[in-house]
Amino acid sequence: MTAAALVQPRTEIRSLQVLRLLAAVMVVIGHVIDILQRGHVQGLAPIVDPTRMPWHSGVDIFFVVSGFVMYFLMAGRFAEPGVTRQFLWRRLVRIAPLYWIFTILALATMVAIPGQVNKTALAWDHILASFAFVPWQGPEGLAPILSVGWTLNFEMLFYGVFALALMFPRRVGLTIMALIFAALILNSRYGFQDFTPLTVWGFPIILEFAFGIGLAALYIGGVRLPSWARLALLVVGVSLLIIAGRLSLEGFQVRWYAWGIPGALIVAAFVLGRDLADSPATRILVIGGNASYALYLSHLFTLRGVGMAWERTGWSSPHLYALIAVAASIAVGVVVHLYLERPILNGLRTLPERWANQKARQVVVADDRQH
Repeated sequence: MTAAALVQPRTEIRSLQVLRLLAAVMVVIGHVIDILQRGHVQGLAPIVDPTRMPWHSGVDIFFVVSGFVMYFLMAGRFAEPGVTRQFLWRRLVRIAPLYWIFTILALATMVAIPGQVNKTALAWDHILASFAFVPWQGPEGLAPILSVGWTLNFEMLFYGVFALALMFPRRVGLTIMALIFAALILNSRYGFQDFTPLTVWGFPIILEFAFGIGLAALYIGGVRLPSWARLALLVVGVSLLIIAGRLSLEGFQVRWYAWGIPGALIVAAFVLGRDLADSPATRILVIGGNASYALYLSHLFTLRGVGMAWERTGWSSPHLYALIAVAASIAVGVVVHLYLERPILNGLRTLPERWANQKARQVVVADDRQH
């Protein structure tokens, strides 16, 4: 397959956006169940989930989706001049500003109302590492200041390795990436254990990005499945997640197969076939998918706010609380996306081009003055 044949139009895959929304909602549901089990909302009993679904596996679906999207967008651009710099800039702009904003908000909350948050201890090296997307041992564990940011430590590792791969022809680049992942995993298990970032980055959960790349290669290669096969993949993927939940298979050493492989099957079910038709309902879901990152970063704040308000009502239904908390999280996520995240993206993504154009204009003016 030639590089030209790999170039894909940068159109949105609607089914993938819907899956991103579903994955984010899974994580929200998981945290709602955790909040109730830990008694963080006074007067509410825990919810017993009869399915035993590991709702936090939405993160693993996100990792597979991330691998898919990066390869889908960049498969035809390996070894292209300037592509690594452009890729890194766009990824940094996409991930960092909103994460930094919510990390600052988490820090402010820890200082202003320590009684309302789980973490209270602070250390400067841990704070700096949190902003730098580096896993670091803090006073209360490995999680960064904004606890959900642990996933971004892996995302940024993947982006860095993928950016390195983009510097080479496609097969060479992918081989380099595979070797780096293998070296990290082997080191984490058998090698140098005293440097926290290398140990954490070597957790085999990073293989889930590779699952996504493999699915993107199938998609670009024209593989499409009939509806019955996609439904079968979806049923098998969900069933395997439920089985993993019932067997209590969790943790960074087993997630790559216990949650990651089922997650890859679910992603395959959504993307390896006819895309969702354009309709008003689909457009609403796509907006939710676009807001999934904002939802992911903001939902812990929303859940805490709903919980604090709930304690004033005296209501005792945990199921009603869960429904309202999830709906409020989605609503806040969409608002954050539309009125904070999207303006930031629109302003920063084109910044290098604007700088380049401004520099070119200055050169032209200087040249005109010389003549």
